[in-house]
Amino acid sequence: MKLNKFYSLPHSHIFAAMSKHIPKYFLQGVIIFLSALFVLETNAQNPVKRDTAVAQVVYGSTYLFNGIDTLNLSQLVHLQDSLKTLDQPPKELISQIDLYVQIKTMAFGDVYEVIDSLFELDTVPYPLINELNKYLANQQNNTLVISEEEIDTSQYPAEYYYPNWNTVQPNPYNTNSMGNNDSTLVLTLVGTSKSPTFVMPVNNVLTSSYGWRDGRMHKGIDIDVQVWDTVVSAFSGMVRVARTYGGYGRVVVIRHFNGLETLYAHLHRIKVKPGQVVGAGDLIGLGGSSGNSTGSHLHWEIRFKGSPLNPLVFIDYKKQELIANKLVLRKTKHGYTGYPEGSVFYTVQNGDYLYKIAANYGTTVSKICELNSIRRNSNLWVGQKIRVI
Repeated sequence: MKLNKFYSLPHSHIFAAMSKHIPKYFLQGVIIFLSALFVLETNAQNPVKRDTAVAQVVYGSTYLFNGIDTLNLSQLVHLQDSLKTLDQPPKELISQIDLYVQIKTMAFGDVYEVIDSLFELDTVPYPLINELNKYLANQQNNTLVISEEEIDTSQYPAEYYYPNWNTVQPNPYNTNSMGNNDSTLVLTLVGTSKSPTFVMPVNNVLTSSYGWRDGRMHKGIDIDVQVWDTVVSAFSGMVRVARTYGGYGRVVVIRHFNGLETLYAHLHRIKVKPGQVVGAGDLIGLGGSSGNSTGSHLHWEIRFKGSPLNPLVFIDYKKQELIANKLVLRKTKHGYTGYPEGSVFYTVQNGDYLYKIAANYGTTVSKICELNSIRRNSNLWVGQKIRVI
């Protein structure tokens, strides 16, 4: 970061621009920030020795500005917009604030990689690195990763997460009362002794995606099958439900060792029973059109604590494989949202549109639409987070 260029900006211009748009307490933070820049510039000849970017490590005593971690997204975006109104906008500062916002949507491993890359710059932005390390230190206490050893001690798979083992109802969970203390969960999908591999339950044409459809929410995906086609378990786990149930028709629900549950509906025949342990690729039923179905197909759901997840967010359907070995889950107001570890998110700014964002990240509009379950003509709003990779 070129400190001389930013520090030479007339302070009166900064305060005038910002006072029009943001509360007074923001100005206090900016004053402290400018002072911090002065201290950093004064000590630039003798930078703090660095080794490895680890959470809670502090390089010097400066941060982006005091209290940035107390600002919500709209306040940060407002601050960025105010800085952009200056005659000579501090582009590097604006981009650093933007990066700080984006790391809140990244998996921790990706944040560490970002920090490592910052150390490779000609001028190391120590205040930004300190801010990112502080964020990691604060957030890691709210991240829950369940080890395979803990799960192995349970009578049923992932009993750690669930209050009961219900063999009657496919989804007996009250998502409003479960996981209130969860913040971020990282689930290992494959690569363990209990869950070594993943197999698509049916390798046929995708006929309906996850999302809003015909005036209601479609909480899974539909895959074309013929009656008597083989349907297999996607992951290793234990059968929880194997029966006829309402609109699902003949349905099988499998709870997996990482806490996910998969549901296979409209089967013609069921080939497993509750309590049976199955591996990825094992036969669980035969395709059909039972229940509320207008033609033979497999309705497939993936849920966590009863909250439906979009399988196409972390499964590459064309390749019939997982996008990553780990799934990051974040608690939302109504359940969970999931994405593969290593995903990159972008926060929409003023003047952005899908083609521009896609070009900046070397991807396509179609791919962004697919990742976010939106249309090419969908409206974007400032502060909206969209997945780009």
